Amino acid sequence: MTCEPCGARRPPGSGRLATPIGFAAGVAVFVWALRGSEFDAGRLVDGFGRAGEYVRQMAPPDLSVLPRAAAALTVTLQMALVGTVLGALAAAPVSFVAARTSALPRALSSTVKTLLNILRAVPPLVYAVLFVYMVGLGPFPGALGIAVGSFVMLAKLYAEALESVHPAPIEAVKAVGARPIQVFVYGMLPQALPQYMAHTLYAWELNISAATILGIVGAGGIGFELIAQINYFQWHKVATYLLVLVAMVVVADTVSYTLRRRIV
Repeated sequence: MTCEPCGARRPPGSGRLATPIGFAAGVAVFVWALRGSEFDAGRLVDGFGRAGEYVRQMAPPDLSVLPRAAAALTVTLQMALVGTVLGALAAAPVSFVAARTSALPRALSSTVKTLLNILRAVPPLVYAVLFVYMVGLGPFPGALGIAVGSFVMLAKLYAEALESVHPAPIEAVKAVGARPIQVFVYGMLPQALPQYMAHTLYAWELNISAATILGIVGAGGIGFELIAQINYFQWHKVATYLLVLVAMVVVADTVSYTLRRRIV
């Protein structure tokens, strides 16, 4: 029979006391955040009233711009696809170095993960703006911005997938004298590949929305056309673009979810 060390015993009722203290601390932090964000319920109610007026001006949608919206949507999908693929291709080898496994020194993996966290602190929108200054306006800088954002996100997710693989195949490959890259290809990648594919599909789904937002900064696609119609107060045309966006998101979510269920 074992007894718990006296120093490890919790005072009676300490658990019951911690709950209200934690709740009060959470409320205090939330109130602090409300003040910092200048939250104003009155302004929000007034905003809903103005939004309702804009929605009424959107009816009925102007379907004459549907071909143009479809062409812009195609560009958005292409940006998302190119950015996702480029990011995934770059993330796969980096994830092996970033994963904290027995295949590489822990110091190297920690350094790479730190660098990824630094890159992840910068939103894809900022990368897209930088690429606009570098290569000019159009879908190309948008695709590059998405690629960098995808690379950072997928490298982290891929590395976590590698860290969760079973060690037995890794040790078997290492036992026959395999080099680190062979350990990755033959011992780790086959186990992590389904998660790689699922993460990539999820990133593609997110990047479709990101590509729409990037259009606002001059990266082209349906986001660029949408913000132009809003600036000219063409609310009937705005309604058509929004309907196309909603349809795109629903289809992309359905396709991504179906494929992820079959892979994982």
